[in-house]
Amino acid sequence: MKIKFDENISPHIVQAIRCLETDKSIAIESVLEDYGAGTSDPDWMFRFKDEGGSGMISGDHRILQDPVNLVAYTESGLVSIWPDSAWQPLKRFGQAALLARWWPCIKERIASSTKGQRWRLPTLWTAEVNKFKELRDPRVG
Repeated sequence: MKIKFDENISPHIVQAIRCLETDKSIAIESVLEDYGAGTSDPDWMFRFKDEGGSGMISGDHRILQDPVNLVAYTESGLVSIWPDSAWQPLKRFGQAALLARWWPCIKERIASSTKGQRWRLPTLWTAEVNKFKELRDPRVG
């Protein structure tokens, strides 16, 4: 399984997750490392899907404020994980801690989801996988 973090997540956090992951069948990648800053979302996500990508994790909690790229995320077939608004104030160490805490659940959620499904990452410190809430596109019924 290949999972890519978008450019809103520090490559240092991505490296920390790589260091913690013991399953060699999981490739953990970064948009910043692989495609560089400023690469448009549709450009990298379809390319990543063509390279065998399964899911992506974003650091952009504001996706529904301008959901134009949400269509591309859905159409790409990548399972996407999005933080809620409590994410931003956490900054690097808090964000790293939350991602490390939820990492086993994130992998499970990506593996068990249907193509193009979108999820909100809870800003909670709980082991309950069912705390994920599906992210719905307000333009699609």
